[in-house]
Amino acid sequence: MTTNFENLSVDPKYLPGISDFEFQSIHRDHLKVSILSSILFFIVVVAAAIAIIEFSEIEDKLIGYLIGMSSIVLLFCLNFIVAVLGFKKKQYALRQRDIIYTKGLIWSVRTTVPFNRIQHAELKQGPIERIFKLNSLKIYTAGGQSSDLVIPGLPEDVALNIKDFVLKKTAEDGQPKA
Repeated sequence: MTTNFENLSVDPKYLPGISDFEFQSIHRDHLKVSILSSILFFIVVVAAAIAIIEFSEIEDKLIGYLIGMSSIVLLFCLNFIVAVLGFKKKQYALRQRDIIYTKGLIWSVRTTVPFNRIQHAELKQGPIERIFKLNSLKIYTAGGQSSDLVIPGLPEDVALNIKDFVLKKTAEDGQPKA
């Protein structure tokens, strides 16, 4: 029994364009979640820096405070700018056979996960997200212990609808074709 293997070339100009469909933005309150999370993180960093300076044997603690706190403020400002400018880049799209998520200001990342590769999906909600009634949709594919795609900043009803849609599509793609 012989099988013929073919692997014909595809002309890229005939591929559907990514601009042929509309990306959805994540909820604007997710920016507040990101900023609040950053503020809490930097409060912990400031407390740690104070403890290190106070318990160290530095003779001139004022210089330690000036260098340490100015570095922390600079990093916080950079983090804030990247969070605000990068927020606009966080978008997702659902298509007939896959889900796409794009993010990144400095390093742009676009992840596409076909429905037939999805093992399961779950919703995650941290304490700050809970305040704003937002969820993150985590999608897992075969062979991984961590999620392959995380879409943050989704209102609960939207997150549940997308999760149900994805799992329904996953079940349909897993059914044998008649």
